[in-house]
Amino acid sequence: MLYLVLTVILSLFGAFTFLPRFKGLVERYNTGINFLLTLIATMAGVMLAISITNYEAGQSEKQDVIKLLGAAISSVEQCHDYSEELMEYFSKLPKDHALKTDFYQKNPPPYPGYLDTFLTQNIVSKNLSGIALAKLNESLINLKRVQMVNVPLYIETLKLTNELLALEVRFQKGELTETQLDSRVNQLTEELQNFLLGQSSETI
Repeated sequence: MLYLVLTVILSLFGAFTFLPRFKGLVERYNTGINFLLTLIATMAGVMLAISITNYEAGQSEKQDVIKLLGAAISSVEQCHDYSEELMEYFSKLPKDHALKTDFYQKNPPPYPGYLDTFLTQNIVSKNLSGIALAKLNESLINLKRVQMVNVPLYIETLKLTNELLALEVRFQKGELTETQLDSRVNQLTEELQNFLLGQSSETI
């Protein structure tokens, strides 16, 4: 953006020499002004080329981030689906079944370890929105805390994480503004809090 602005400024500066008011000055210092215009044209061309290169590099990085987000979504979905199957199997066991005692200790719900790697990549931390980056880190902490102690909450947190990643994909594609992203993320947080409240009321 800076290079583009400088290019416009240099172009406008050169355009002043074509105004009738400066005709006499141009004729008097013809050689020097021609050299200056050539210099301006060269600098403007270089800055425009740099600006285009930076833009293309930024777009390429954005596409790479979207691909990585897709891989993260796939990882979370697989863990979510398998965890639901585990919970369904557990719920069908008789109340006094021996397996129920330490079922989840022996059959822990899978953790999306790819997310840890995903968030440590430089391209991700540099290009991901601040909203998503903060919320994803928070989700990872929550997933590790509840994985073995509260499987329904673990599954709900996986669902929230998946939706958060999907929202970030839309943001990266320009389908959501930062304000819209923030609003939707807040809704997801409220949904998780409501789920927690529902769990609390069930245990009372």
